[in-house]
Amino acid sequence: MKNEEVIEKKTSKINKYKFPQIIKRNNKVITIDKYDERYEKKITFTDMVYVFMICAVLGWLVETVYVFFFFFLLVSRGMAYGPYCGIYGLAGLILYLFFHNVKPKKENIPFTFIATALTMGGFELVSGLFLKYVFGIEMWNYDTHFLSICHYTTVPIMIGWGVLATFYVFYLQPLLLKVISSLPKNIDKRLAVIILIVYLLDFSLSIFNIYNNPEILWKMVNPYL
Repeated sequence: MKNEEVIEKKTSKINKYKFPQIIKRNNKVITIDKYDERYEKKITFTDMVYVFMICAVLGWLVETVYVFFFFFLLVSRGMAYGPYCGIYGLAGLILYLFFHNVKPKKENIPFTFIATALTMGGFELVSGLFLKYVFGIEMWNYDTHFLSICHYTTVPIMIGWGVLATFYVFYLQPLLLKVISSLPKNIDKRLAVIILIVYLLDFSLSIFNIYNNPEILWKMVNPYL
């Protein structure tokens, strides 16, 4: 009777977290894999907003520091008025949507590397084509680089994306999600809505401004001129 109670408690605990793989033999539980709720975390609107904005701000910081370090110019990078680069936010959001449940195990590194390299390389290619044919400007061009693909990405750059994105998926993204989950539950969704509204207003005004003043993008491409 006691053994049955123990088995029932273990089974109930596992079912509580919706973990289906329970193997029994002779009415005993012989294997129960350790469950980590991070790996079953569902995609939420709140997380999407925060991941996008955090990555957008981090991208803006990286771009701004890069220009200052190499050209000794303090300029706000990005198309928006605020301190964020939407393209980095989109990249972070794509990685969140497709790789938020990847377990950080060594055996998952090859798959994650190949998948993120192709995903981020494709994203860079589509972004370059979008800017070229919508705004009429090339933010980057890799025609003279080794193994260039359709002007806007290369095989070596895709490999670099794979390395960076794998590090992000395994280490940085779980940290971001942990910080997001620590926000007070009574304000996290409301704050996410406010952040999204502010960004969309900023983005709309920025797009209107760029259409009327296309030299803005030219200055972004050539900050030293």
